[in-house]
Amino acid sequence: MCLKNFLNKKYKKGVKIMKKLFLILVILVFGSGIIIAKEMFSGKVPEDIVFVGDSIMNSSKQYIAPNFKNPYFDTKISRQFSTLPGIVTKLVENGQLKTVLVVHLGTNGKFTDKDFDYVMEMANGKDVFFMNTAHKDPWEQEVNRKLKEKVAQYDNAYLIDWYSYAKGKNQYFYKDRTHLNDKGQRYYADFITSEIKKHYLGENDKTEPAENNSSDTLNDKNIQLNNSTK
Repeated sequence: MCLKNFLNKKYKKGVKIMKKLFLILVILVFGSGIIIAKEMFSGKVPEDIVFVGDSIMNSSKQYIAPNFKNPYFDTKISRQFSTLPGIVTKLVENGQLKTVLVVHLGTNGKFTDKDFDYVMEMANGKDVFFMNTAHKDPWEQEVNRKLKEKVAQYDNAYLIDWYSYAKGKNQYFYKDRTHLNDKGQRYYADFITSEIKKHYLGENDKTEPAENNSSDTLNDKNIQLNNSTK
């Protein structure tokens, strides 16, 4: 009888310990789930964003760069969209296309479905933002229409509507109505920053235009600029 009582007490004690351990396990799993859920659903702007563009983006990159962590710029005056596949190929081969690609091309000419599709294939599921154009050349509308159509074909492609933002704002441009003056460069940077952050954070607040401190900004070790201008 004594042995039976002893074993019964040990059994009850063991059950209590198991219940406590189970409760601790539930708390740990549930708590980890909350942390994971928070990380999944709390937006975060990716680091190492790659920006590829022509003279429009080239003139504004000193104002864009301070708004992101470790951005990389590959910009060139008079660049055609047709050069983008080669640029993206090199970025991928060099391991530089890590998170997000932002493209602003089309100012200097039209593009083909083949070039667009190749870029999306090389992006391999990474987010790609395409900015449409705002200039006086006759291919402007065709480029913008086609960009809208192509972006709609991919779940990871997004359109940044620079045309609608800049339309009628002549104070942003030089007399050629294509290239941006200093005020336009700041607001271009403001706009592109706002659109990207809105996508990832759901924020509608506009980023203030960057101050004119480009000389200091470009020397920052965290900013990589490929100055392939002529």
